[in-house]
Amino acid sequence: MKLTKRAWGLIILVLASLVFMLWLADLLHFDKIPPGTVPLKAEPGKGREFVVQEQTFPQELPVMAQVMSQSLTQVSAQVPGRVTRLFVEAGRRVRQGAPLVALSAAEYQAKVSQAKAGAAQAAAHLTQITADYQRYQRLLKEGAVSPREFEAMEARYRAAQAQVAQARAQVQEAATLENYTMVKAPRDGVVAERRAAVGDLAQPGLPLLTLYDPKDLQVEGEVNDEFRSRLTPGLKVGLAIPAAGYSGTAALAEIFPISTSQSRTFRVRTERLAVPGLMPGMFARLSIPLGEAKGLLIPKAAVRQVGQLTMVEVPAEGRAESRLVQVGREVGDMVEVLAGLQPGDKVILPGK
Repeated sequence: MKLTKRAWGLIILVLASLVFMLWLADLLHFDKIPPGTVPLKAEPGKGREFVVQEQTFPQELPVMAQVMSQSLTQVSAQVPGRVTRLFVEAGRRVRQGAPLVALSAAEYQAKVSQAKAGAAQAAAHLTQITADYQRYQRLLKEGAVSPREFEAMEARYRAAQAQVAQARAQVQEAATLENYTMVKAPRDGVVAERRAAVGDLAQPGLPLLTLYDPKDLQVEGEVNDEFRSRLTPGLKVGLAIPAAGYSGTAALAEIFPISTSQSRTFRVRTERLAVPGLMPGMFARLSIPLGEAKGLLIPKAAVRQVGQLTMVEVPAEGRAESRLVQVGREVGDMVEVLAGLQPGDKVILPGK
């Protein structure tokens, strides 16, 4: 029996409708992946396996801190004047007495000249009075002058001596003011900051430079009040200063008794540090020991970062399966696992 085109069209339409209904009923999958998660599988790791176990390790409190200097010295002028020259730049090491800033000195030089002229005049007057005084001494012995006349002459002589002393003091004062126009380093140190420029007007009390002693640096941080009872002066704490490439320990030298009301914290300060390259203001990290804690530790080498995800590889049915984990503090070459693994689990360490 030969089917017409119309019949074939009806058959195809019926079959298509039947397939569509079966697909809607989820009876046809066409290799569709069922809902759920599919673990990421890979070839078995070539490294060794590490068995996760609960371990006891030192518990530490991390404290953000910074390097500070107790000997931070603000250098300012002692007389007003215009800055005419700068001898140092920031970062320059200077010795005590080294010139730092020069101020205009013409006015003070004129005062020195004026004071010296006055001293010379007073000295000349004293020379003349001294000759008269010595003559009156002889006349008094000869009875040629009365004691009252001699006393008047002696008073003039003493006054001339006082005038000379006063004139010399004025010369010394003017010379001292002139010397102040050269601002010098009050101590050995390093120039931390230069605030003045040529042409600026320097005033007494207005800082021109800031110096610090690299041998007098400490680290200061703030600790929560709840840990105050655990800290004592002399306690050894971990210290890391990334910018100086330093990692070690330091003793607490000061524990401040007053807490900050806003943050409920108190300050602690370490002993003085002798670390090459250390500078005030550098970021530092203190690790305060709080006893021991228990937790799961795995080698840091087993942990890898995939974007924002922290993952490890665990063996599963002869294959390596990636598993998300949450990690905490680092303990040497180990890292604490807060979530994602249980005691007895195994993680694969990368092969060398």
